[in-house]
Parts: sequence; structure tokens; C-alpha cells
Amino acid sequence: MKIGYLIQLAEEIRKPPYSGPANHVRQVVLELARRGHEVRTLFRFENKIWKSDDLQVFERASPTPLDRGVLRLIEKASRRLQSELHLTYLAFFESLRFALACRQELAGCQILFERLSWMAYGGQLAARWLKIPWVLEYNGNPLHDLEAKGIAPAGFQRKIAETITRVGLRSADHVAATGEGWRSSCVSEWGVLPEKVTTVENGSGLTRLLHTGQLRAFQVDRSPDRPVQLVYLGGFYPWHGVDILLRAVSRALNQGTCLKLVMIGSGHGFEEAKRLADELGIGIWVSFRGQLTVEEYASILAESDIGLSPYCGWREYSGLKLFDYKAAGLGIIASGEEGNPATLEHGRTGWIVPPCDEDALLAAILQLSADHDLCKKMGRSARLEAEKLHGWDRTVEKLEQIFTASLAGKQAALPNEGAK
Repeated sequence: MKIGYLIQLAEEIRKPPYSGPANHVRQVVLELARRGHEVRTLFRFENKIWKSDDLQVFERASPTPLDRGVLRLIEKASRRLQSELHLTYLAFFESLRFALACRQELAGCQILFERLSWMAYGGQLAARWLKIPWVLEYNGNPLHDLEAKGIAPAGFQRKIAETITRVGLRSADHVAATGEGWRSSCVSEWGVLPEKVTTVENGSGLTRLLHTGQLRAFQVDRSPDRPVQLVYLGGFYPWHGVDILLRAVSRALNQGTCLKLVMIGSGHGFEEAKRLADELGIGIWVSFRGQLTVEEYASILAESDIGLSPYCGWREYSGLKLFDYKAAGLGIIASGEEGNPATLEHGRTGWIVPPCDEDALLAAILQLSADHDLCKKMGRSARLEAEKLHGWDRTVEKLEQIFTASLAGKQAALPNEGAK
């Protein structure tokens, strides 16, 4: 199958270290290629449109008619008018330019698969022009992310943005939601028909990078007095709950628990987290490793005992970190409620605590740090489940099923459209 993978508003996917979303994109594309599909990735990054057929060589997409001549002058004049009069922003020219680039660079593709971007509808336009299926990947309500960052639109601008998102989600041939919570969001918040949304969980490359003999959960602990190693992998925005985690770790240390914490990641809030660790007096027990590649952090997870996912104020509790923790055989402590995160079973493959609850997080850290047998048992169960369910091959296998069904549906509808 020839597939166009689209990201109208992309993160850096060209060079490591990769963010969680960038790593997700790369793993899906590379697994599709491993399974024999021809994939061209087209993405917009830093106001430039790029293309790649292998995620190793990246080239600028060919200029579109909007990049030159009269159309370019019209765009400049329109943008100036919009800025001066503070008119509603529609992202029209960005989406039109991206759609034109898709039409030029993805001719011959059988399907377009797009990671949902905020205020972006270039892929939707391109799919209509090319008359091929358009499948959206839904990684959560973009408004929740913007609200958590304090930059959500308001008033009429918000209504416009919500309408664009709603129309896009409802117009897609199918939506692949990366978690059961996100699937529910599509149906309840955006009004997408339930039969048009399928949960396709993320995967982990660590099922291939790490074998069980490397993992602490499968080893005989010859140093019972060594510190319990906790690890956090992810971002540092407020909803990641890093401040709650650091305070819980501080309290655990004050109660005499022998542990150390490794923090992997960077970005907004990173320096604040380092300052908080120093203020709490736990700097010597907390190691901030910054952004690392999967290959770099794989060995750290393999040497750790407990993986932490203390989300607070986030409405979906699943994330790439959980799949990596499971693949690394860690005892996992994760925020959750109302059946989420669906990928963990409390007491068997993880330990679920209420979100934003420092006392509950502390109690879980104390319990798993003291009960090595329980921690290892959960880690072994999590790893074995990851081998069966959480390889990227399983993720892409489900996507293939969606693509095949969407393609068949589109081909069946075309004769009817022609007869009208």
C-alpha cells in the first residue's frame, strides 16, 4: 500500500533526541515500511514543508502555486489586514499551502494518514482533491493541551477552532484514537460516530531493544541494600505531576526509604523541577538526565525498579512512557481513574493511584520500595504482556486493518458518487 503520512504542525522528527510525539511518528512510519508499505512523510516544521521517504533523508517539498506570483501577494495582503484589524484567524493559507503540497508530493498514494494538528485542515482538502481515504490519528483533545499551557483561544476564535476540529474529525473516513480515553473523547466531545473510531494503542521499541535477561524484574537481586531506583520519563508541564512526584520522593526519603530518582526528559518546566529538588534538599538523590534517545534511556530503564507516571489535570492517563515501562519490566505507579489507564491492571501490571494525590503516590512508593517481590512480580507480568500486546508491529497491524477497510469503503462509494 502506498501511504502518505501527514503532520501539518510537526515537532522535530529529523534528528534525535526525539520527543514522545516525534518518536511515535517515527516508529509508526518505520514499522509500516518494515511491513512492506511505501510511505512518504510530509510535514510542516518551522514554517517549511518537508518530505521524506525513509526518515533518514529529508528534502524541502516543491514550491506550490501559493508560494509565488499573484497568489503570494494576495496572501501577504490578507495577513497584513488580518493582523491590523485583529480578524479571526482561520489558518486558511497554511492549510491551503499544505493541501497543495500534498497534491503535488503524494500523487499515487492510496490513502492519507494524518496526525491531528490544531487548526489544520490541509490533509482534509488534499484527500478530497485526490479522492482517496483520509484517516486521522487522534492523540487527545488539543484544547486540553492549550488550556493546560494557558494559551487556549477564547470567544469567537475558540468557536471557530472547535468547529474546524469537529468538522475534521467527523469528516474523516476513520479515526484511530491512541487510547480508550481519547476514543471516548472523540465520541462524547466531538460527536464522531462510535463505529468510526477505533482505539489503537501506542507501542514500545523496548520490546526489541531489551531482552528479559537485562531487566531487574527477571534477575536475582544480589544487593538487597542497594537503593531502589525510581525513574520518570516524559515532559515537565504542570499536568505531568512532576512537582507532586518530587514532594512525594522527598517525604519518602525523610521517612528513611533508601531510593534514588532518575528524571529523563526536558522542555518547559525542566529548570523549575531542578530548582524544586534543590529546595526540597533532595538534589543528591535526584538525577536529571535531560532528553535522551530511546537507545540511551533503554539501559536506564533496564536498571530501574519502579517507573512513575504521576499525571495531574490530564484527562487521558495513557502515554508512551507506560508502554516503555511495561517493556522494561518495571513496577509501575501511575495516576488513573474510571478504568484508566486501560493498559494497566491494578496490582498485576501496575499500581494505580488517584491523580494529584501526593499522599497516595507516597504510599505507593513506600509500598513498592519495601515489597521487592510484589514490585518484581508486577514488572514481570507487565513485560510479558508488552511482548504480546505492545510492540509497534501490533499497533501498525491495527492501522493496516483500518486502512484496508477505509480503502474498500471509499472504492465502494466512488461509483455511487459518479452516478449522481
